[in-house]
Amino acid sequence: MSELLYIMNPNCGWCKKSDPVVQELVSMGHMITTLDVSSADDNKRANEVKAKYNAQCGTPLFIDADTGNMACGYREKDILEKWAKGEKIPQPPPRQPQQRPQQQQVQQQQVNAHVKSELLFRAWQEAKQFFTDKINFEEGKSGKKQLKFPTEKEISSLAEKISQFVQKNS
Repeated sequence: MSELLYIMNPNCGWCKKSDPVVQELVSMGHMITTLDVSSADDNKRANEVKAKYNAQCGTPLFIDADTGNMACGYREKDILEKWAKGEKIPQPPPRQPQQRPQQQQVQQQQVNAHVKSELLFRAWQEAKQFFTDKINFEEGKSGKKQLKFPTEKEISSLAEKISQFVQKNS
């Protein structure tokens, strides 16, 4: 009969979820030894078995110490029952590493940010020039020169022009 090992850590959330499943399998008559990696002796035994089968898994790990048949990570009762009966457990497909943006994409993003910054600066310059041109002095009723500011209509018209300018150039 194979030596079935349940390698766990009491601080592992998935192990806490696995504990009742393992207890149920034991109550059904399966001989499963629990190795707690927080115990020095259990950790040593767990590392020996993992090294023997090149198991690259944290906890929980369900492994047959004689054959290397293993289930890595939390599994439902039906899968663990098959494991306990000696059925070969297929490993889940490996996770695909997340793609990092290529250097070219990063450079393009930097160029886009620079272009956007330039457009905003040019729009600001256009608005500044427009208002500088529109703000002038006129002679008031008292004969003194006073500032003449653009009207609300002129400001709205400028805002529309700037919006069109930015959309056209972005």
